[in-house]
Amino acid sequence: SDPQSSKTYSFVSLPGNAVKKRPRRRYDEIERLYHCSWPGCTKSYGTLNHLNAHIVMQRHGTKRSPGEFKELRKQWRKAKKEESERAALAQQQ
Repeated sequence: SDPQSSKTYSFVSLPGNAVKKRPRRRYDEIERLYHCSWPGCTKSYGTLNHLNAHIVMQRHGTKRSPGEFKELRKQWRKAKKEESERAALAQQQ
């Protein structure tokens, strides 16, 4: 018979108070780093999870591990950083 236990809580979100979700990337914006290695398959994906879903559903071998793509991701990050630095320099001029 605790007076606290009779409280009811309402978690209805108020309009205009909604948290904005990050927008979904458009098809042409997705950097497709993860390629299917199955012979004759040309599919590539923006996430390892999506590649592995493809591999399992199409039975294109065993799931790929993050370690296989470590060097690839490292090179991609370096190229992306250099590109953003060039863009920043061009904007300053």
